[in-house]
Amino acid sequence: MASSPRDNLLAGMDPGTFLRTHWQKKPLLIRQAIPGFVSPIDGDELAGLACEEGVEARLIERRGGRWSLRQGPFGERDFSRLPARDWTLLVQDVDKHLPDFAEYLDLFDFIPSWRVDDLMISVAAEGGGVGPHTDAYDVFLLQAAGRRQWSIAGNYDPAIIEGLDVRVLRHFEAEQSFVLEPGDMLYLPPNVAHDGIALDDGCQTWSIGFRAPSVREMFTDFSEWLYQRLAESAMYTDADLAPDEASGGRIDARAFARARALLEQALQSGDGDLERWFGCFMTEPKPWLECEPADEPLTADDLRALLANGKALLRDSRARLAWTGMNGRCLLFVNGECRELPVSMAGTLEKLCTLRRLDRDALANALDEPGIALLLDLHAAGVLHVEDDDDEQ
Repeated sequence: MASSPRDNLLAGMDPGTFLRTHWQKKPLLIRQAIPGFVSPIDGDELAGLACEEGVEARLIERRGGRWSLRQGPFGERDFSRLPARDWTLLVQDVDKHLPDFAEYLDLFDFIPSWRVDDLMISVAAEGGGVGPHTDAYDVFLLQAAGRRQWSIAGNYDPAIIEGLDVRVLRHFEAEQSFVLEPGDMLYLPPNVAHDGIALDDGCQTWSIGFRAPSVREMFTDFSEWLYQRLAESAMYTDADLAPDEASGGRIDARAFARARALLEQALQSGDGDLERWFGCFMTEPKPWLECEPADEPLTADDLRALLANGKALLRDSRARLAWTGMNGRCLLFVNGECRELPVSMAGTLEKLCTLRRLDRDALANALDEPGIALLLDLHAAGVLHVEDDDDEQ
């Protein structure tokens, strides 16, 4: 039986063991996670992508011990002026701009898909890197071309060099070092210091990163979401005000208690509000990566005919979807919005959120009236596209 790309993805361990022993706990070096891996994109193609509008890209150089950062989009002259060594080009969201690359993220389906952020690809000249630093999120670092030396440390001085465009640790002492070759992969949990240095020209590393919003971000977004839903008539009240509370300009403990009770009541919000907010929050796309509405919406008859003729619906690579069951209903989260649907659609929602290609068999239970209505709505919003001949090839 032919081997699967995921056979050694976690060094032969099953996902449950990996999650218990390594996920957000300790690094893992995996030799030949994808044996014989050959990158389907080269440095020139990646540079071309970095020249396009709407593509988030960075060029990081180190000259004479000093780091510099430039943001894209770039032009050909930016690349023609690069030195022979010590530079790195990083391109974010390659999976959104080049849909074929999204399938590589499916190798990591033991992590909830709504936690996946993007596939970032870097290409570097010999000596290139971004300096020793930490990330606040989990990352899998797959070596795609050339060799890179990674040095990591769990204990480190968090101070950074001030005055730089990039966050580089002031003092970094490696505890472990590895040289990765194509197909090798290194998993790093959050806040492990690491430094990757390209050992060859054309060194290419794929970074599969995960969304990990800070509590500050979550609280700010939730409070704004809640603010939009609170009644304007809800105000501080003190019908139980006592005469002694008016003495000396002092705020009485009873006033603090009323304020606390009022805010706690607001935070409890309505039934399912927290779930609705969190699903919308975690599926919100970057503003420049929103799906584009369809030029010509389909009719129900169009959709049924297309599926009957062997066509399929393809999920847009920019679309972020997740779902949950709650109180006898299903909630579908699509690009920061929530749709409430019958619980009978749970199986269809699971397919929508996990399959990138939806043919007639996959949608067999979604061809009733509510299912067709949902599919047409998602197609109109640009979340689903009709497969064309190029897609089939």
